[in-house]
Amino acid sequence: MTQRQSLRLALPMSAELGGIVEQLRACGFALPDLDMPGLHHVGDPLGCGFDFEVFPLAPADVGTYVEHAISHLGVMSTDLLNETGVEVWRPYTFAFGRYPLILAAPKGETFASLSSRPLARIATPYPALAREVFAHRGMNVEVVNVSDTYTACLLGLADAFVDRLEDPAPMHEHDFRAIDVLGYSQLKLVVNRALGSRRRIAIQALVKCLQAQPVAAAPVIDIPFDDEDEQLPGPFLEWDEDSGGEIAG
Repeated sequence: MTQRQSLRLALPMSAELGGIVEQLRACGFALPDLDMPGLHHVGDPLGCGFDFEVFPLAPADVGTYVEHAISHLGVMSTDLLNETGVEVWRPYTFAFGRYPLILAAPKGETFASLSSRPLARIATPYPALAREVFAHRGMNVEVVNVSDTYTACLLGLADAFVDRLEDPAPMHEHDFRAIDVLGYSQLKLVVNRALGSRRRIAIQALVKCLQAQPVAAAPVIDIPFDDEDEQLPGPFLEWDEDSGGEIAG
């Protein structure tokens, strides 16, 4: 009896994990709640001769595991993909997990007021993105790499922040406003580029199954701008689905 081969799948321990697991279950994956570390074995859910080993992972680490073939595939957002610069195949975009990437500051600040400072400090968990944005605009800034961008601005560590907007409520609560929308992050299925043809066939079967599931798109996030400064956001960071980021100017 020939032993079935397996594919290892890394899932991000993020707010989207529940939706990802639900969509995989609709494709035949008998998955438990992935709130504990370790490999979860799923026996040939797609009927293509491949078992799956599914495990949760820190969101920023998924691409590294996939690029180095520790995991054959995973799920990761494009903001982290472009920030880390990993080289992976991106065959599928999830309908949910889409978030605007914004430049924001306390109400009353504008791009002009930031530009007038000798050296504006920008708090962000995406230092590569922030440097690219401001270099494109010819503005010299100090980028402060932090995860809690609101606190950095509230306590005076930074003048503004670049971050992913998941919920506008904290911006209203702390009287912050968006200055610009820099792009959008999306949730991707990511795959190691060096996989053999048999494994690629299994992954293509997974992609077809995911595409066949009726999944409601995520609601549009209301971005809080200053009322007196209404304008179309941009320029955007136009990120190709299969490559790195590029600024559209």
